[in-house]
Amino acid sequence: MISKISAWYRDNVSESADCIACRLISGFGMIGIGAYLLSQAKRRRSPVEHYAMKSIATVAGFLGAARLADANFLKATAESEKQPKKITGEHPFFKR
Repeated sequence: MISKISAWYRDNVSESADCIACRLISGFGMIGIGAYLLSQAKRRRSPVEHYAMKSIATVAGFLGAARLADANFLKATAESEKQPKKITGEHPFFKR
């Protein structure tokens, strides 16, 4: 049962999810989140909160810029080189 569900998911996942519109929306969205967090970090009185929010804002801005630049570390690895496993219906979970 579990192997059938995972095989169905692999067959129905779209490879065209990395279109230019998707990258623009998600990239500028993450940069916007970083800018908002940076503006909220200035309102914090505690230095720990201030620097923690600044570091989270920096990470969000970096991820947004990396998404816009189509960085390699954000891409999924293709598993098409491997041979697909046979679905036998006997999963170790059900063998008790």
